[in-house]
Amino acid sequence: MDRFPSGDAKPARSFRSSCFTTARVAILSVTAAALLSGCAADTDSNGNHWGADPASETGADSNSGTTPMSTSSSVNPTELVGADKAPGLGGVPTLKLTINQSYPVSAPPLPAEKNVAAPFVQGLELEPDGSLLMGTGLYGESQIYRLPQWLDNPAAEPTNVEDLHPDLFGEGITRHGDTVWQLTWQEGRAIERDAVTLKQRREVPFDTEGWGACSFEDTIVTSDGSGTLTFRSPDDLSAQHQLPITAADTETTWLNELECVTVDTDVDPDEAPADTSGTNNLSNTGEPKPPRPRREIWANVWQSPFIYRINPEDGKVTGLVDATELFRDLYAQLSPAEQKSIDVLNGIALIPDSSSTSPNGPRQFLLTGKKWPTAYRVTVRE
Repeated sequence: MDRFPSGDAKPARSFRSSCFTTARVAILSVTAAALLSGCAADTDSNGNHWGADPASETGADSNSGTTPMSTSSSVNPTELVGADKAPGLGGVPTLKLTINQSYPVSAPPLPAEKNVAAPFVQGLELEPDGSLLMGTGLYGESQIYRLPQWLDNPAAEPTNVEDLHPDLFGEGITRHGDTVWQLTWQEGRAIERDAVTLKQRREVPFDTEGWGACSFEDTIVTSDGSGTLTFRSPDDLSAQHQLPITAADTETTWLNELECVTVDTDVDPDEAPADTSGTNNLSNTGEPKPPRPRREIWANVWQSPFIYRINPEDGKVTGLVDATELFRDLYAQLSPAEQKSIDVLNGIALIPDSSSTSPNGPRQFLLTGKKWPTAYRVTVRE
């Protein structure tokens, strides 16, 4: 179970599109704990990362955000969780992750008895000007707020802070034009907000649990903790269609925080994906249609250090990111007492104007987790 520092727990539940056995669910439910205890155990008394040659260390403060650090390409993802613990692990290409920078993360003030040192991140999105939108969870602590021009000033103070009603557990957020949508967990409601002020405009019914959300130009994509994604109307979040997600021909589960990525149309037409929609590739005038923008959905896998890259046309996982290196770096920064307070990886946001327009080019993301005091700027590549 996903144990929260407050003592609450997100219980295990049945998933529509998952055929996991009881044993596999039980294994996945302790992945985070095993991962974190492994991180602590495999950091030596000098703070070196597992298996690292002390001579190869940069010598720079890994929290300074100024020195590129090592890649996780040499990390064996089976060291901590085993090759059979996540669908597609070992059968889907592993994408290389490089940590470029790290940044401190702080939360807006909450009542003193909450003692919130770092936000319980549920939704993360970077706006075109580098401002960071953050949605947080837990009953009585859920908020949404903006950190203005955060990429240029990570010490920016939160603005536009909006508290959710104590009976609402905040989940994923996404910006769509002049609207920000914020999901709630089990309350059957989603909140429409003004994208500038973050003030609530209205609540709309939501037909399942809310977990993650991201936005394409014509649709909102949401997750509910299962292995199925739902595509929704940007107007009222009514469901349009659902897409089961598979990894190496295996059904997935526990898809959580999402990021929608659109690759620009100025790619080489020879590299553009084939038209799989069943429509003719010629326009009404007989001229070839321009290539459709390529789309990707990136999804945190709850209770694991993994992120899936998903093709939204067919639901196949096309790449897997192992973010174990983030846990290693984070643990090297924290005292044993602080290590006990952090929770699972959760939070992925594309960094504007940083990613290649090539379908197979590198992407830069901001990654963090629940109750993490640090966010990481990373590059992911084939």
